[in-house]
Amino acid sequence: MRCARCGHEVKEADKFCSECGMFLRDTEIDKRILLALVEEQAGDHRKARRDLERLTQAEPQNGLAQHLLGTMYFHQGTLDLAIERYRSALEASPNFVLAAYDLGVAWYHRGNMREAARAFRRCLEIDTHYNAAHYRLALSLFHSGQLAEALEHFQKCMSLTPEYLMARYHIGVIHERRGDLEKAEREFEGAIEDAVGEVGSLYHLASLRERQGDQQGAENLLTRAREFGQGNGKS
Repeated sequence: MRCARCGHEVKEADKFCSECGMFLRDTEIDKRILLALVEEQAGDHRKARRDLERLTQAEPQNGLAQHLLGTMYFHQGTLDLAIERYRSALEASPNFVLAAYDLGVAWYHRGNMREAARAFRRCLEIDTHYNAAHYRLALSLFHSGQLAEALEHFQKCMSLTPEYLMARYHIGVIHERRGDLEKAEREFEGAIEDAVGEVGSLYHLASLRERQGDQQGAENLLTRAREFGQGNGKS
């Protein structure tokens, strides 16, 4: 037997799909969730939230409804309520990878890097190739001062998705903090080549040029950074 929504294999005795949180025995639940989504997209945020709150009270083990309500809370800036709902979603559906990821994002915005890292690790236990989780875990570790492990996950992120230029930028920053200026310079230059006007890398590279005594090179890079900033301000 497979879940009608995500195709995950389930047992006949299962009430919910452990992968996506779908309530397996009552299609009316899905209709109510869909209605709340329609209300949300139409701009009726209060009614959508109220409907999902009622639904989760009646069916607390519906992981999808808990997750959607958490996301509504998150967008409204009520992070503690969002965290509570994401946790409930994971309790109902332990392999709900998006709930684990969003829980990490909520903790990150809450400023709790330890809990954020824990949630992103759980996300990667469910799906080791979830690249955004590698990046977010690396950021959480970076802000906690755990540079060695942060570097590992930034590099993993780059190997999975080379377009993550901010991962490359942070790799450069870590090398710079460790005093390996040659590696730092290589990463900043690579970020600039792949994205013209990557301001963070331009500023760091200018600082390295200045340390090397290349004042003109530093000034040229700072000029590029200022021009890019001004161009963004006009758009």
